[in-house]
Formats: sequence, structure tokens, C-alpha cells
Amino acid sequence: MLSREKRLVKDKDFQRVYQKGKRLYSTDYNVNFLPNRMSVTRIGIVVGKKFSKKAVERNRVKRILREEVRKLYGQLDTGYDIVIFVKKTDSQGGKAGGPKDELEKMLKEARLLK
Repeated sequence: MLSREKRLVKDKDFQRVYQKGKRLYSTDYNVNFLPNRMSVTRIGIVVGKKFSKKAVERNRVKRILREEVRKLYGQLDTGYDIVIFVKKTDSQGGKAGGPKDELEKMLKEARLLK
């Protein structure tokens, strides 16, 4: 699990990233990112009710993504706020590479990985 200083927690931080940040889209994720004036990269994960009405399923997806982000965290550039929004797709969890491959590809495309 990421420590509290490495997570986006406050609503105003999420709103700032949504309004002023850059966006990347894929079939499974939207990634919004914005440079911050800190020495750490903070990450927020959002799974909306369109994904599933059941909180259990949304929380499970968040836990899986948090673990993948934790593994990639050492490779991320410092000084960014990143919001990962999970979209509902037909292939939920059924991809061969899993969530890690597409997430890593998007972060490389955004030039957030070292």
C-alpha cells in the first residue's frame, strides 16, 4: 500500500488535476496528470459507479490497481499528481497482460516513467 504522502486524498487536489492537467485515454483507463511543487509523486485512483454498482467490486479493482502502482512507483518521475480513472469495459480483468501492461504503457506514453 502506498503511504499517505504518496496518495491524492483531498477533493481539491483531484479537481485541480482534472481541470488543469493533461489527459490520456485508453479503452480501460483515463490518466490525468499535472506537475506539482513537491518532491513526491502522488497518485489517486477513481472507480465510478458506472463500472459497478457494488462497492465491493469497485474497491477490489482499486486494491489491484494500487498494488500495480506500488510496484511501478520506483520508476515514476517525481513531482507529479496522477489520477487514474477506471472505465467499465467488456473485458474487465480478462486481458492477457492484466492491468499492469496497459497502465505501464500509458505512463510511458505520458513520459512519467523513467
